[in-house]
Amino acid sequence: MKCSYHPDKDAIARCSQCNKPLCDECAIPEGGKSFICSRCAALMAARDAVEGIDRRVEKRESKKQEQEAKKKKKNKMWVVCQCVILAACIVIIAIQVPRLMSSFEEKKPIRQGTYATNKNTDKCVRNLWHIARLLQEGKQPGTDLVCPETGSAYVVATNEDDTIVRCPNPGAHGFSEIRVSMKHPVPEVIK
Repeated sequence: MKCSYHPDKDAIARCSQCNKPLCDECAIPEGGKSFICSRCAALMAARDAVEGIDRRVEKRESKKQEQEAKKKKKNKMWVVCQCVILAACIVIIAIQVPRLMSSFEEKKPIRQGTYATNKNTDKCVRNLWHIARLLQEGKQPGTDLVCPETGSAYVVATNEDDTIVRCPNPGAHGFSEIRVSMKHPVPEVIK
């Protein structure tokens, strides 16, 4: 039997893949007692290379999918963190709403005395607070501030060491005196 690639030479083996007779020049040892021809060896090498490329492509794709999965997980964690922060903010705001609403309510001014007063008396006391600030700044009150009950200007009395400002008609408010002074800048309401 002659070699399939060299017809002038005798065959010593057969290709384990294509079964063609091979001479000693064409027979490539494959391992053990089997041989392979150069054509089949090239095909196997090409097939192995393609499989290697396929494995590398698959590996790259799986790595890309892992990265995308990690990115999605990270994005989900970020969204969860934002939701937790938002929920905490909403809870804090809900807790603070009563305090915020109370800041818009008109409160009675702080003054000396524990008497219940009406709206005009409270305005009168607010005016005296403004006058007290002017006195503390060393300014004299003008006639622009008037008692809301009577429409009269406040009475200013100055002695050597103090300036006292009184409501012109405290009786209209139901009190004997409503006053403030430089020495006592907290408005006093006296029954």
